[in-house]
Amino acid sequence: MKRALNFFREDGDEMTLFSIISLSILLPVYICGPVTLIVMIILAYRHRSSLKEDVQELGWLSIFAFYTFVIAISFRNYMGAMIAIVIFLYALLFLYYKRYVTVRQYLLNLKIFVWGSIPLALLSYFKYTKDVLSQGYDLLYIFKYHNPQTRAEATLFNPNYYGLFIAMVIVIAIYLLYKYDSKRVKLLSLLAIFMNLLALILTGSRWSIPTVVVGMVTMVFFLKPKIAWILGFIMAMAIAMLVIKPDLLPRFTTLAYGFSDRFAIWEIGWKLFITSPIVGRGPFTFVNFYYLFADRGKMHAHQLLIDTMANYGLVGLIILIMAFTHYFRILSHHLLRQDIRPEIGLVVATFATVLFHGLMDVGVFWVQMGYMFLAIVVITPNMLEEISKTTAK
Repeated sequence: MKRALNFFREDGDEMTLFSIISLSILLPVYICGPVTLIVMIILAYRHRSSLKEDVQELGWLSIFAFYTFVIAISFRNYMGAMIAIVIFLYALLFLYYKRYVTVRQYLLNLKIFVWGSIPLALLSYFKYTKDVLSQGYDLLYIFKYHNPQTRAEATLFNPNYYGLFIAMVIVIAIYLLYKYDSKRVKLLSLLAIFMNLLALILTGSRWSIPTVVVGMVTMVFFLKPKIAWILGFIMAMAIAMLVIKPDLLPRFTTLAYGFSDRFAIWEIGWKLFITSPIVGRGPFTFVNFYYLFADRGKMHAHQLLIDTMANYGLVGLIILIMAFTHYFRILSHHLLRQDIRPEIGLVVATFATVLFHGLMDVGVFWVQMGYMFLAIVVITPNMLEEISKTTAK
C-alpha cells in the first residue's frame, strides 16, 4: 500500500510510469486504456501545483481541446466531448514525457515496442491457426478466399490497426539494428522483423503492406541511402508483380472493391464535413451522425484529412496547424544534420508511416498506436543529440 502511494509523490520517478504504459499498450485496450488513464491522473496529481502553468505551456493544444469539447457539447455529441478530455490528458501526458524522458528510457521504450511485438506475433499465429482449423479450413485459408473472416489482429482493435502497429515496429527494429552493437539486440530485432512480416500477411490488410514498404525504405534511406534505392527498386518490382498476379498476397484480388468501398466512405465523410464546414461536429462525427447520409455507421472516415475536417472543421484544422507549426519548424531545421541523421530518420520514417497509412485509415487515433507514435516523435533536438552520442551495446 505504501509503495502504491509513493507513485503520487511529487518526487516520484515519472519514467517508471511511462514504462508501465509502454508495456500496457501491448495488451488489449480494455487493459491499456485504464492503465494509461490512471498514469495520467497520477502525473496530474504529482504536478498539481504547476498545473496552470503546464496548461499554458500546451498553448494551442489546450485551446484545441477546449474548442473540441465546446463544439461536441453544442452538437450533443457527448462521446466526442469525452474524447476532447482524452485529447487534453494525452497532451498533458506527453508534455511531461518530453520534459522528463531520458536516453535510457527512450531506448527502453523502443525495445519494449519491438521485443513486445514478438509474443503478439505468436498470439496472432495461434489465434489464426485455431480459428481456421476449427472451421474446417487449412492454414492457407487467407490466401484462398477473397474475403477472409479470420485475420490476425493480436491484441489490437482490428487487423488494419495491427498492420499500422507492425509497420511502426519494423521501422524501430531497423533503427535498433543500426544503433546497437549487441548481438542479442540485433538477433531479437531481426526476429521481430521476420515474425511481424509474417503476421502482416495474416492481417490481410491491403494498405498495411505498402505502408510497411514506405516506412522501411524511409528508415533505410536515412541510414544507408544507396541500400534504400536498391530496396526501393526491389519493392517497386514486387508491386509490379502484384499487379500482374494479385493472388500472391491475401485480398489483393479484391483491391478494386476495397478502393470503391473506401471512396464511398470518404464521400460520406466529406458530406458530413459540408454540413458543418467551419467548426465541425466534434470527435466521432462519423459514429454519431452517419445516419444523415448512410444506413450503416463506421468509426471514422478512413482517411486522416477527411476525418479531421469532418470532426473539427476548418477552424479546428487551423488550430491544429498552429499547435504543431513550431514542432515541424524545429524538425525541418535539424533535418539535414549528419550527426543525428539516424535519430531524425526514425522520427521522419515514423511520420511517413503514419501519414501514408492515414491515406486509407485513421489508426493513429487509438490508445495503443497513438501512444507508440508520440513516444517516438515527441522528443527535443537536444535529446536526439544525446541519443546519437550514446554508444548502445
